[in-house]
This record gives sequence, structure tokens and C-alpha cells, in this order.
Amino acid sequence: MEEARGLSLRGKWCVNGVLALGLGLAVMGFSCGKATAQSADSEPAPLKLKLRPQVQAADVKGEKLFNAQIHLTKAAAGSRKVAERTHAGRANTGGSTGNGVEFYPGDLTYQGGEVVQTTVSHDIYVNCDASCFGNPGTFLTRLGRSQFIHVTDPYVGASGGHRYTVGQGGSIGYPVTKGTPLGPLDILTLVYTAASYFGTGYGHVYHIFFAPGIDVCADSNLTECYSPDNPPTWFFCAFHSSVDFKDIGHTLFTVEPYQNVDGCSVQQPSPNGPVVDSTADVLSHELIETITDPDGDAWWNAYDLDLFGFEIADECQNFNFGYSNVNLSGTLYEIQPEYSNGQHACVARSSDD
Repeated sequence: MEEARGLSLRGKWCVNGVLALGLGLAVMGFSCGKATAQSADSEPAPLKLKLRPQVQAADVKGEKLFNAQIHLTKAAAGSRKVAERTHAGRANTGGSTGNGVEFYPGDLTYQGGEVVQTTVSHDIYVNCDASCFGNPGTFLTRLGRSQFIHVTDPYVGASGGHRYTVGQGGSIGYPVTKGTPLGPLDILTLVYTAASYFGTGYGHVYHIFFAPGIDVCADSNLTECYSPDNPPTWFFCAFHSSVDFKDIGHTLFTVEPYQNVDGCSVQQPSPNGPVVDSTADVLSHELIETITDPDGDAWWNAYDLDLFGFEIADECQNFNFGYSNVNLSGTLYEIQPEYSNGQHACVARSSDD
């Protein structure tokens, strides 16, 4: 059974960098700022969750366990295009979008699937607490209150404020064998445990944070992995996906391994230091792609052969994960911009609500 397809990869590819697309993004600078400690004020105290029984393939609807929209590491350049092209659909080579907009190679096209107009994020911490990752709930709260998140508005057909909020999270102890990565069924067991507590459907997104030192793979063969200690299988930094459990239903989730490692971390110095900003960068990437393409059949590039299958965030990664600072509700973060069909460019809104 093959689980990985339609890849939105944040991984090994940044040696050759993001395609500039004529947008002047081949190298994006960043402003330096004093590193500040990330407040936990907006980080909901996680509940201690009781681990549910191991999920089996028979517990999931369909032929695949899930479709991982993978986010490649800096070193995965050679495999990026091949992986991205697994998105289903047909490519256009010219003309217009059908919405009165002339053809631009970077523009995303709508494939007919669901989008997420409003949702609640739940941070789920595996074998570590929120402080291991710089209290990402604080970042998500600021992101949801900022203007930056509104780059998603034209894609989802909504413009109201405060639609993407942070809800109750949880902590889970999970058995890990040193030298053996976790696989898809392990991931789904954690997702199922969390969703059983807090709910399913498009109104919930589960961000599964793995403690430093835990390797995790998106495929049953354990060859497409987050594995900084095993370069031959080290393919991604994070991914987003969805799954249909037979009993509790459709569930959205992201997989968020520890990001402050060579190959995934943002360039330094950054405003909040490498842990906070590296986590924030990948988390914003995966959440915004979940909003605009939760199941791999909504918004992605179907025009350009080099960008075919890329999602809203994929097109705006640069060579080495060094980005300009973005103001989110009064706090600076070093995070990547997102692609705007309206401006035909990668944008980072810096004004507040």
C-alpha cells in the first residue's frame, strides 16, 4: 500500500532552491532582530491523552492510509519535481485560468476539492512538551489574528477575521525504539487518539509534534522519512494530509518533527531564535496548505511543467530557508511568504488586524 502522493514537500530540495518565477525570490534577505523568548501565554495547557489502540489499515477507508503532501528538506533537490508531479490532474500550457485572469506560470488552479474557511488547530505533543518546540500555540494564535493569514482568502472564498484559532491540545506518551522510525500506522494512531478527544471534520486540524530524536516516515517501506540521523532516507521536514477513519470520519493533520536541525531550520539570526522560528516557518507552511488544499484536490499549480503540483507555500521556498521577517500581530517571525494569484507573486502581509 502506498501512502505518499501529491507531495507538498519541504525537504531535501533547497540546494537548488525555489524557482524564481521572475518574482525576484531566488534569494530573499531577512532583517536581523534581537532574539526574544517565545511567550507561552497563548499556549493552551495540553491535556494528557490516553493512547488509543494501534490503528490498522482496515480501520481506514480507501486504498491508501493517507496522501502525504510532503515538505522537503534542503538536500532533497533531485527528487522534488518527481514527487510533486504525483498530484492528480491535467496541466495547462497556456491560455487563462477560466476566471478572467491571464495565464501566469506560478498561479494555482482550483481542482474542485474542499477548502477550509474556518478551523481550530490542536497541538499534540509526543514525548515532549510545548516548550520543546518554542510554544507553537502562541505562534498560531498570532498567525490567526494577523493579516498574513488572509493570503488564503481568495482561495477559500471567505474574508472575515479570526477564522483560524487555537483550541485545546494534548500530550501523548508513545513507545519509540531507538534506531527504528515511526511509520504511517504510528502516525495515524496518534492522530486517531487526538481526534477521538476533540473531534473530526474540516473544523479541526491536528498538528503532531515529535520530540527531538524521533524519526518518522510517510511510507510503509520507511524510505521517505524525517531522519536527520540517516541521510539515505531523509526526505522531508514535515507534511500535511488527511485520513478517513471508518468510525470517527474525515480528519486533517500535519506531521511536525523537530525543526531545529541542519536541513530544516531557518537561517540565523532570526527574531525569536532557531527553535521558535524554524517551527513557525514549517507550521505556517503546512497550516496554510491545509487550508487551501486539505485533501490534495483543491488549489495547486496545474499550469507549469516545472511547478506542476506545487501548492501555495511550495512555490515560495527559497534556496536555504532564509526569509524576511513578517509582523504577526505585533511580533516578528522569520517565516516564508505564500503565493498570491492576485499579485502573481509570493507575498508576506505585515500589517495587523
